[in-house]
Amino acid sequence: MMKPITHKASNYHKRQQLDNPIVIKTELQDGIVAEANIDGTIYVDQKASPAKVREAVKHEKVHLEQMSRGDLSYDTQNVYWRGKIYSREKMNEGAKSLPWEKEAYNRTKK
Repeated sequence: MMKPITHKASNYHKRQQLDNPIVIKTELQDGIVAEANIDGTIYVDQKASPAKVREAVKHEKVHLEQMSRGDLSYDTQNVYWRGKIYSREKMNEGAKSLPWEKEAYNRTKK
């Protein structure tokens, strides 16, 4: 059975959001340059240099893709990666050893 044209349209829209997310400059905690959000936006620290912002947005786009695939999600207590629960209280968020970060760092190496 063929999928309706609305399926193609929604996939196109999702791809557009991943390729060109809305980037919002805001004040972030010290040491944080950018954050990918479940709603498809990316926050970047308003004090970061343009070069740092470009680099961070590439990295955060990988996280948006991970969320779109259903591999990554989060709430205030936990991060969820491929069915496994990681307590935010017990982890160093952004650590290169975390599986979702490994993928993002590997895909955005210079």
